[in-house]
Amino acid sequence: MKTPRRLLPILLFTIAGFSSTSSLSIRADDAKADAGPPPTPEEIKAVGELSSHGVRAEQVANGVNWRYVNFRGADKPDAALYVRLKSVPSIVELSLAGMKFAPEDLANIASLKNLTTLNLSGSNVTDDGLKAVENLEKLSSLNLFSTGITDAGLSHLAHLKNLRRLYLADTKVTDAGVETLKKSLPEAKINRGAELIIPPVATPAPKPAEEKPAAPAPKPEEKKPEPPAPPKPPEAKPAPPAAKPEDKKPDPAK
Repeated sequence: MKTPRRLLPILLFTIAGFSSTSSLSIRADDAKADAGPPPTPEEIKAVGELSSHGVRAEQVANGVNWRYVNFRGADKPDAALYVRLKSVPSIVELSLAGMKFAPEDLANIASLKNLTTLNLSGSNVTDDGLKAVENLEKLSSLNLFSTGITDAGLSHLAHLKNLRRLYLADTKVTDAGVETLKKSLPEAKINRGAELIIPPVATPAPKPAEEKPAAPAPKPEEKKPEPPAPPKPPEAKPAPPAAKPEDKKPDPAK
């Protein structure tokens, strides 16, 4: 199941927060149950070297010897730095999130028998590289978010009977691979990212347009009175016929 890349920073932060909360609970329980073996000189030296290269390697709580190690601030970690992990058996929580390493570098954690939480999210861990964890019997939480792991890599997890949380969002595993692993680890909660997808921010519905009052119907035009017809000119009376000249009567004197 692929996750949109724009969501990746949000998902990484969410997973890290969830893991940190779980880790606090684990640390508190460990502190109450067992303070851990005192560190050997070799371990003290290895912790000092890790710290000098920017790696956080601190006690999980005051008065206990179990350690939390995070490579996030490491300055260009190399093979020599990863080797130091073998000398710190008190590590119960390890984060190599975002790191680039060879399978042989990761193999250095195979001896960390007290490891309970491992974060490899965003790293270049390979299917073969997961051989390093297949014998970590106390491992209860494994984060493989945003890695190139496939179904072949899951085969190295089948014997981790204490695994309870497995994060597989944004990997190449298939439904069939997950179902096969569930048969071996029925109590493990396998998260493929669906629960961690952040829902899109709801956009407020647009306000309905205010209805404008209907324009008043035009008033019927008042019928203007027709102007009076102009008076007819007086009819011209025909001129009287010209008087006929009177017949000239003959002069009787003639």
